[in-house]
Amino acid sequence: MPIMIYKLLVEAVEAYGRPVTTAELIDYVKKRIPMCADHVPDHLPVLYRHGLVDRRLDMDKKAYVWEPKKPYRSEVELAREYPELFLESMYYHAVSKEVAGQPISLDLVIELLYEISGGKEERPKVTFVRKVLRRFKEREPELYERLVRGVLKGEGKSADLELLKTIKQVIRELAREETLRAR
Repeated sequence: MPIMIYKLLVEAVEAYGRPVTTAELIDYVKKRIPMCADHVPDHLPVLYRHGLVDRRLDMDKKAYVWEPKKPYRSEVELAREYPELFLESMYYHAVSKEVAGQPISLDLVIELLYEISGGKEERPKVTFVRKVLRRFKEREPELYERLVRGVLKGEGKSADLELLKTIKQVIRELAREETLRAR
């Protein structure tokens, strides 16, 4: 998840208008994709070791503050430049591979993972995520093809908001079905 944490750090710094503490980033991530919040403290040092973020001790806050180095990089650039971080970003890797066979926009990945996880802090297994996405491909091939075409055109989330809403609803229902089936 290091690449996802990088993306969320960029978003948080832009939202706060300043570097953020680890606790502030955790709070931000909990609102955006709760299942990833507990990974923040583990992945910030990884990003720091790779030279992707700056950290400094803020004596007033009595905490480290973090900020991505500029210019900010896209998740696709990071995935290509740091394949080890892409592979370590299990969920990003799994969703990208199932949807397009290559790194895709993390905005879409986060939205799909939110639906698959039901917005909960508990992370589903990567195999569960893959299973839900494969069932989506089998059950709704036309919808799946429209999603893939949009992703490959570089539309990120998808320019068609109604399409995205429909896809998220189907994904949510499939995740519920898989959860019930597993019990």
